[in-house]
Amino acid sequence: MRSRFRSLYLLFPLILLFFTLLLWRLQITAGAAYFERSQRSIAQLEPVVAARGKLLDCKGNILAQDQLSWTVLVGEDCDQNVRRRLATLCREAEVDWDGAGDILAPNALLLAWLQEEDLEGVTLSPAVRRQGSGTLAPQLLGRVGAMSQAEWEVYQGQGYALNETVGKDGAEGAFEALLHGSPGVRLVERDRQGQITKRAYAQEPVAGQDVTLTLDSRLQAAARAALVEALEKNPQATGAAAVVLDVRDGGVLAMVSLPDYDTGDFSGQYESLSQDPNHPLLNRAIQGLYAPGSTFKLVTAAAALEEGVVTPETEILDTGRYTYYKTPQPQCWVYREEGRTHGPETLSQAIADSCNLYFYDAGRRLGIQTLDRYAHALGLGECTGIELAGEQAGVVAGPAYTQSLGEKWYEGSVLSAAIGQENNRFTPLQLAHMTATLAGGGTRWQVHLLKKTAGEGYTPQRLGSLDLQGEHLEAIKAGMLAVTQEGSLSGAFRDLPVAAGAKTGSAQVAGAELANAVLVAFAPYEAPEIALAIVVEQGGSGTALGAPAAAILGAYFG
Repeated sequence: MRSRFRSLYLLFPLILLFFTLLLWRLQITAGAAYFERSQRSIAQLEPVVAARGKLLDCKGNILAQDQLSWTVLVGEDCDQNVRRRLATLCREAEVDWDGAGDILAPNALLLAWLQEEDLEGVTLSPAVRRQGSGTLAPQLLGRVGAMSQAEWEVYQGQGYALNETVGKDGAEGAFEALLHGSPGVRLVERDRQGQITKRAYAQEPVAGQDVTLTLDSRLQAAARAALVEALEKNPQATGAAAVVLDVRDGGVLAMVSLPDYDTGDFSGQYESLSQDPNHPLLNRAIQGLYAPGSTFKLVTAAAALEEGVVTPETEILDTGRYTYYKTPQPQCWVYREEGRTHGPETLSQAIADSCNLYFYDAGRRLGIQTLDRYAHALGLGECTGIELAGEQAGVVAGPAYTQSLGEKWYEGSVLSAAIGQENNRFTPLQLAHMTATLAGGGTRWQVHLLKKTAGEGYTPQRLGSLDLQGEHLEAIKAGMLAVTQEGSLSGAFRDLPVAAGAKTGSAQVAGAELANAVLVAFAPYEAPEIALAIVVEQGGSGTALGAPAAAILGAYFG
């Protein structure tokens, strides 16, 4: 035991001597060198913005992504020898620089040389810009921008840095939480001349997730081209919108709103865009409210069949003028325009001929409450659930809404409501949603843009169901098929590779010279996959939309 303590007594002075020598070396022998190094290096922590996730279409094509750009910053007090060397490098790299100011468009070769040479007073400054898809789908895809004060108050609690950009609207805004990554922190050391001597991550940034949308960019381009052509043929038209939905799950395959703009020059165009009387910043597909015209007759047909007011075989005589009430006594369009009638019509024939008399009578016998109930069940006057902000719910005509305007609802008002007039106002998206619900047998799916992210696929959400009897659905579809096979759209739809069903409408607008043109359609006829709706403001007859509708269907079915 004593020998063990004796050993410890001898070891302790040796340990003490070691640390004394170590401190002497650090503070006396090498102290000046360490002090000089500390004066040479100035360490700073700087935030590093994480890469934003990409927006992809349903086939993996890039719709929006971050694009890194560089600027070569040349200090005002930069030595002339350095400037001459920099000018030489620019000439050899074929980069334009007049010797004054910063270099705004360096190429990869120049950047590589500058990183190697580390010229004093010359620094590389990175910047990230969001590269969009131009005019493909600007209102739908949206944009990113610096945070407003209100946004900063929300995002600062979520770990955002003040200098970060965020999704302002469209898909960029809807999926901000997925697209946005986690910023990092970088340690940067500089010498007394300001040159960087060391970079190291204190916390590495985590990139945002890529988001795959249901949008088909090829179909979107075809739909936009079809609507642009339709507007060119109708110079009096002030705007248009088209929506294509997947009947099977409510996915948005295409969504066009015209006029639109180029996302690449949004900032430069903003003032003129915001003052344009045709409102190019408005997404007409989800925010424009339009009378559906005769396309609403599909709702009246479904309600009349399901409530037993008519059967598929029931005939109603078109007498030209509906005289059940003393007033109003509205006319069928064919009697008003051509002085003739459709004669006795079944439901399928009435849809094909768009016979007003048939639907006046069916609507009166149903009553406004029942008619409204079916309209809501088919998705009209209801938000569709799409992730985009700003969707309008629309209006289903009825006593309560009319009275809210300080106007009087009359018993006979149900007649005009049954053919899509009165105060019925819906978005093109809702009209496509209604058509998809009917074509799909009554199942109303939540409309969605998200297809998948980080390997997680979207699960379709059922919003409701209208159990349409098979023979009733076939009677409605048969009427819509007749429109495209032998009716007003037969010429436009003749060369399609699949059979389709459709219904057109024209809705008069107060103060406008021409009515809004409306069309809804689905295809293929036997096993529906897609439904679409088109509205052209002051486009006249819905029949005029046969060509753009056929072009969109043709693009999808190839």
